Parts: sequence; structure tokens; C-alpha cells
Amino acid sequence: MLGVLWTEHYVALVTGIFVVIISLATYMKPSDPYGLFHLSLNKLPGESPDTAPRTEWLNMGYWRDTNVFPEACEALALKLIAAAKCEPGGNVLDVGHGSGESLILQLSHPRVPRPSYLTGITSLKTHHQRSSDRITRLQFSQSDVGDQPEVKLYHGDAIFRSGPDAKSNHPLDPSSSTPPYTTILALDCAYHFKLRSSFLRQSFHRLSPGGRIALADICFTPTSLQNNLYPYIPIPIHKLLRLSGLMAPANAISPDQYVREMQQMGYVDIQLEDISEDVFPGFTGFLKKRGGGWWLFSGVMEWWAGKGMRFVVVSGQKPATSEEGVGSVS
Repeated sequence: MLGVLWTEHYVALVTGIFVVIISLATYMKPSDPYGLFHLSLNKLPGESPDTAPRTEWLNMGYWRDTNVFPEACEALALKLIAAAKCEPGGNVLDVGHGSGESLILQLSHPRVPRPSYLTGITSLKTHHQRSSDRITRLQFSQSDVGDQPEVKLYHGDAIFRSGPDAKSNHPLDPSSSTPPYTTILALDCAYHFKLRSSFLRQSFHRLSPGGRIALADICFTPTSLQNNLYPYIPIPIHKLLRLSGLMAPANAISPDQYVREMQQMGYVDIQLEDISEDVFPGFTGFLKKRGGGWWLFSGVMEWWAGKGMRFVVVSGQKPATSEEGVGSVS
């Protein structure tokens, strides 16, 4: 009996500690964690603290060939676009675009095929307004270039929700009469959605035949999902995810399950690449150097990575015909 009570007490204590750590890591960020805190991360070494950063990236980055945060973030965005196999003249939907850097990449980077139509959606009003202002300035500066892509930005949840409060003209509204998308991108954000599976289903419906979706996303190793976080202590990963608010427990799936679920929805040519070793070490190392709350947050990220969290780039296609396809995990 004492052993049972001690175990229950220990479970509560350990779980509480990690919830407190995660909460503190969020609280100790320089400002609103869902606002513009990321601007400071984009400052380059040697830049004046009084000047605005040249970029406004907000993702974990792909650190294989750099140790500079904005460069790593751009590299991850370019890797995602490559996985999506974007083509010139496409109709692109960028979901969860932050304060607009990934939109600007679509409109200006020499390695990115220029779309004819670009739609963005973010749930944060601050990000929506800032993105709108930045895109307006960019297009004004490019006014002598000739035909420019048509850009539409929406403020709302990534997932369309029917009902009396439904957002009008939502990009993923299944009843929309707007042209379907050739490409849908979700850069380091889909694990926050409630739920990711709903987003994938709605995206499949709104993709054009042969269109492709690509996500830079988080999943977990099969072992971490099957076992407790600690031997002999019953704390499954889903329980801690629910307590911490990091993501909806239903979004915690393995790479194989990710591919299977997309196949069941109808996607073909599904590709999944695990790039964890080029994401987590570089990102946490960068945060540690900043000290304070960032150092604490980096420790939380390292703990999750050690417990089986993986960073992946996933892509899939809506069939151009009725033929079936296969998926792969690498």
C-alpha cells in the first residue's frame, strides 16, 4: 500500500515539475509568446539593438549548413517548398505564416517558383496585420517588376468550422467556389492544430487534382508512444501533452501512423523525412546562448527530443487520377 501511495505521489510530483517548467519557459519569454517575441531572435550578431531585424522568421530552423537563426529558418522554409514541388504560376495556400516571412519568401526568393495566387491564414491578429503591412510594402517596392501574384490574407483558425460563427471565405471551406490550391504549406505549426487530422482532410478536399501538401511537423517514435516516460512510473506521453498544453494528444502520432492516416484520407506519393538531427540540436544550442528564459525553454525542448519527439517534413499528393499510390518514411 505504501509503495502504491509513494508511486502515485511521485507521478504527481514529476508531472507537476515538468508542467511548471513548461509554464515558466513560456512565461519568461521576453514578451507575449504569441505576439512578436520572435523579432529579437532574428537579430544578427553585431546589429544595433535599436534597429528592426531584417527578417521575422518564426520556426525551429534547419541547421545543417548554418548556425545563424534567420538562415536556418529560411533553409527549413525552402526545404518545405522543395518537398511541395511548387511550380511557377501555382495557387499556394500558406497556413500559419507568422508575421509574413514565409509569404515574402514566396514573392521574392530567386529559388522559389513564383505563384500566380498566394493565400495566407493565421489565427493571430497581430501576425495577420503585420503580414498585411509587410506584403503591401513589398509589392509597392516591386511595382516596376510587372505582373505580381495576387495575395489574399485571412485572419482565423487554420481549420474551417461550420456553424453560425463560421468565418466567411475561409480558405479551407469545403463549399468554397474559389479555385482549388495547387500547393498547401504548413511550416512548423500543424502540431498545434485542433486537430491536425481535420486540417489534412480539409486540405485534401481543397487541393486541385495533382496538388500537393507539405508540412514541417512534429511526431513521436513508436516506442515513446507505447511506453511510459519513466520505467515503472505510469506517465504516458499523451497525459503530459494534455497537461502541458504543448499539443493536442491526438496529434502525437508516429511517422508510420502519419503516413497511414494520410493514405486513408486519399493522399498518394506520401514522403516523410526525419530531420530531427538537423533541427533540435541547432535550435536548442541557439536558444541556450541567449540565456534566461530561452535557456530554460531549450532545456524543455531537449527533454522532449530525448523522450522521442521527432521533427519531420511530410508531403503528399491528391491523385490526379483514381490510381492508388504508396508512401515512404526515411
